[in-house]
Amino acid sequence: KAVVSTQSTGATGEQLTSSKDQRDTAMATYTCILGFPVCGIWPIGYDGTDINSLCRSNSGSLLVTADDFGLVNLFRYPCCNPTAEWSSFRGHSAHVTKVRFLKDDRSIISLGGRDQSIIQ
Repeated sequence: KAVVSTQSTGATGEQLTSSKDQRDTAMATYTCILGFPVCGIWPIGYDGTDINSLCRSNSGSLLVTADDFGLVNLFRYPCCNPTAEWSSFRGHSAHVTKVRFLKDDRSIISLGGRDQSIIQ
């Protein structure tokens, strides 16, 4: 897969074939569970499938994750330290499939898997 970028003028939409060209690009959103700015979200004992969703706050200062253990976890962003501190919140009875910050960053929405609930 190639990264497609639109120049600031929005005119060309040229294809970028080298990922290093995008290395320091500030993204409007961040929802990828893998990457340097989020490598500290993986507690000891978690495997590569235990975190299901991630969302960076609109302000860029917080990060929320959803995991297989029914937890919604809140971190500071960026979270690059493997011993980073976080706060966990339980509300779901099974795995959490998705989390997102609302536009004002004051609330988080989480979607449950087996319990099929939506929690704010």
